Amino acid sequence: MTPAPQRRGPAVESRVLEATLTLLAERGAALTVDEVAAASGVHKTTIYRRYATREQLIASAVMSLAEQAVPPVADDDPRAAIERLALAVAATTRTDAGPNILRATIAASAASSELVQLADAFFRARYALAVEHLRRLAESGDLRSGIDPVVVWEQIVNPMHVRALCGRPTSEADARLLVELALRGAAA
Repeated sequence: MTPAPQRRGPAVESRVLEATLTLLAERGAALTVDEVAAASGVHKTTIYRRYATREQLIASAVMSLAEQAVPPVADDDPRAAIERLALAVAATTRTDAGPNILRATIAASAASSELVQLADAFFRARYALAVEHLRRLAESGDLRSGIDPVVVWEQIVNPMHVRALCGRPTSEADARLLVELALRGAAA
């Protein structure tokens, strides 16, 4: 009996994104769609139907990793939610792949204006996970009114990103300290 042909769907997309992340972690952003096709066992025309450019493929792969590593947090206590998000970001800095992928994406952004725009959209989408909780803190009077919640979240996660770029992962204790310092600095 001949096996049924594999449908193009979530399984194919998952293989393509996983192959992209593996190549990013191993070699940086110098990957090609042909290499991703070979590594995933998917024809490159299938990849190009989903992602018009290599940059879109890289951005989608990085977003898929971020969505798995740092999922949305539902919590009645916004402070606890912010801490849980920060701990999840810190955990990605302690993996082998996380810092390498961050370095590769930033390096690729230097050579591609399209990837700069995709990276900006990526960070805005990821920051939105924390903004709701920070707004709730402001509405409850715990943070100064009018404070930009994105700036507060950047104070928490950007040091983790820089440390990861420099090969220094962020411990849970340091992640908690970053949350405490940012929230104290933004306090009403």
